[in-house]
Amino acid sequence: MDSTRIRRIAGVTGLAGALLFFAGDMLFYGYFGPGDAFTSGLLVTVRHASVERLFLGGLLGIPAACMCIVGFWHVYLNVRPQSAAVGRAMLVAFCVLMVAGSAIHTLWAAKGLALKYCDGPLSPCTDLLGAVRSYWALAYNLGSIPGYIGAVLMVYLVLLGKTYYPRWTVIANPAVLMPLSLLGGMVPAPFGAILVGGSTNLSIAAFFVVSILTTWKRRSS
Repeated sequence: MDSTRIRRIAGVTGLAGALLFFAGDMLFYGYFGPGDAFTSGLLVTVRHASVERLFLGGLLGIPAACMCIVGFWHVYLNVRPQSAAVGRAMLVAFCVLMVAGSAIHTLWAAKGLALKYCDGPLSPCTDLLGAVRSYWALAYNLGSIPGYIGAVLMVYLVLLGKTYYPRWTVIANPAVLMPLSLLGGMVPAPFGAILVGGSTNLSIAAFFVVSILTTWKRRSS
């Protein structure tokens, strides 16, 4: 298999991984509704979801992360050789993000179970729910740090012409797309809640789509 075909397959694999992450999100709390009612709808959805649905949603994060790592290797292969050192740093940052993302996604199943069974006002159930929420938020915030580092390095590489991407593709950087999730709250039913709930992984999927389309015809050396 030639290197051009390998690079293309790696990109498609990354896209599939991002969509698999999104599927896990939807198993957790996906429902049809307006974006501005996502939080309340999430609670109702999780409390009526089966335990098996929450388990499956969490476990999908493991293969999804592995596939996204392959996808970020595709991104690294689109860095020009003279910038390989910075490209490797970017790749490492994105790989660490995916490892953290897998753990965080799996941990969401525990958060979902706490939301499902600890909805009463009595302690220690409320204490458990509060602790799980705090722990998940801490893991999410810490896990996002390498992602932002990788995103900044990619912006640097793309804007300075150190990749094979057109400079305009910087707008498809996941760190640029994710803040647009705030607009999801303005989207009415039935798709508003889906856009809000899946915004992070939909942003990564959109990034891979742009990456694949803009480099598909490039012949690898």
